[in-house]
Amino acid sequence: MYVLSELFGDCPQVKIVETFAENYEDTLSGPDIARMTGVTKATVYAHINKLLKEDIIRKVRKVGKTQLYQLNNDNPKAKIVLMLERFIVSERLGKLVEKEKTGAVSNFIGVSHAADAVVLASL
Repeated sequence: MYVLSELFGDCPQVKIVETFAENYEDTLSGPDIARMTGVTKATVYAHINKLLKEDIIRKVRKVGKTQLYQLNNDNPKAKIVLMLERFIVSERLGKLVEKEKTGAVSNFIGVSHAADAVVLASL
């Protein structure tokens, strides 16, 4: 959904952090992140190293030679990123639901008026 990129700009680090936030339960490799974000592997690994130093992500395990990473849900900064991402998504979904409700009511009222017109025309 990439809501943080819309808010903070379309830069590689935001895309990478956002990918971890949106997939917070998943383990991701460097190539996974590069594919998901469109950021080069070299840039992904540079930012992964920064995020590891900040303890925002952590190394989880290796599969063969591939290191897997995950958002560190114990880190306060990671928690804030996750909460912000969830809040923005929740707010947008709420607006969509309201818009749908308003549209459904308008459609219902429109049908009601059309039915009234048919009744009036038959009189």
